[in-house]
Amino acid sequence: MPAGLGLFKKQKISKSTPNGFIIEVAEGSAFLPDKENEFSEGDEVEVFIYHDYGGNLTATLTKPFIEINQVVLLRIKASGGKGAFADWGLDKDLFIPHAEQHIPLEKGASYPVYAYIDKVSGRITGSTQVDKHFPETVTDKLYEAGNEVNITILKKTDLGFKALIDDKHIGLLYENELIQPIKPGDGLTAYIKTHREDGKIDLTLRKPGYDEVLQSRDFLLDKLNSEGGFLPFNDKSDPNEIRKVFGISKRTFKAAVGSLLKEKVIEFVNNGIQLIVDEGQKGDS
Repeated sequence: MPAGLGLFKKQKISKSTPNGFIIEVAEGSAFLPDKENEFSEGDEVEVFIYHDYGGNLTATLTKPFIEINQVVLLRIKASGGKGAFADWGLDKDLFIPHAEQHIPLEKGASYPVYAYIDKVSGRITGSTQVDKHFPETVTDKLYEAGNEVNITILKKTDLGFKALIDDKHIGLLYENELIQPIKPGDGLTAYIKTHREDGKIDLTLRKPGYDEVLQSRDFLLDKLNSEGGFLPFNDKSDPNEIRKVFGISKRTFKAAVGSLLKEKVIEFVNNGIQLIVDEGQKGDS
């Protein structure tokens, strides 16, 4: 008998009743309440199976926002003594017990949530302690420096942000290397910076090699435009200040500035860099 709990997938109808249909799965008999569709015994229908308020297995034709073993940003509808309840697109909200909350969850706020089947209750449960459910160390050399990966930002730490890599492993983005604002729940493209000797994985948002220079070049242009066309930094600026403000090394900064100078997009003035605006652009403003 195929497993069905917590998954939106095709399941076979085993029996028809006046008020709906019975679907047999590994976890038991699930009832699909339905008076509108003329399904027949043996038909395969896409359903999601979960426990109703009474603890009975029930099926729905509605696809929820999240399935088991997924991480999705969900909004908290209620939070109190028993725990928190997240909106996952079904009438019955997803329960997140206090023990599975990395911080007390606030009503109306959204958090990255991991859905799993609790071993004690047997029910689908949510957790914002996502890193607890995925390995932070990878013994096999699955990742090489420079590899492109998809990540979901999980939570802020003292060093930066923990992120879920390809829905499989936990990695770390260092805050002093970030070149853009990020927040929990963001889905981003990242790159493996280092697969360390201890098995942990360091991430970066910057493309490796010269792509990093091009990416930093575009970031500098955006920064210049947002700051009125001038930045008080040049090739003699303090490396720590450059990293603090731009999240890049002085070497990368100088290469990006050099690229913009060569293209005559910027110029050095007043110990800083100034965006060059041509006469046509001035007339358009």
